[in-house]
Amino acid sequence: MTSKQVQVVKDYFKHCVDGKQTHRVGEYFSEDTMIHRPDCNKIINGLVEFEAMLKVHVTDRYQSLETTFQKIVEEGDQVVVALTHRAKGADEWKGYTLNNENVTWTSLTYFRFNEQGKVVEEIVERNELSMALQLGLNLTR
Repeated sequence: MTSKQVQVVKDYFKHCVDGKQTHRVGEYFSEDTMIHRPDCNKIINGLVEFEAMLKVHVTDRYQSLETTFQKIVEEGDQVVVALTHRAKGADEWKGYTLNNENVTWTSLTYFRFNEQGKVVEEIVERNELSMALQLGLNLTR
């Protein structure tokens, strides 16, 4: 049986990431959420900033996304997922124009929940080296 916290994580990816319904982040994340992402220069604080950054760095960047889970671990108020994203039609990444390239990457994503069952913190650790190699990018510039 899937716990409520794990279902929140799965629904977030299904609706907000793959489904691009970023306006729904408040269903899964608390008002005071903190998001740590490798493609942002600072910690993202709060739902308004999170929705905006999710659009810029994820949903608007790719024509489509598909997320699959390889492993889900839950302990107390935390859920950790090992997942794979398959993105089609990438437009830009790290300042490089990509001309609708497809890219696949793995990620370990950590979620911490409050007592109301909403995410208060997300930490994304993704394999950006693999992404760069797939796209033929030289990241030393």
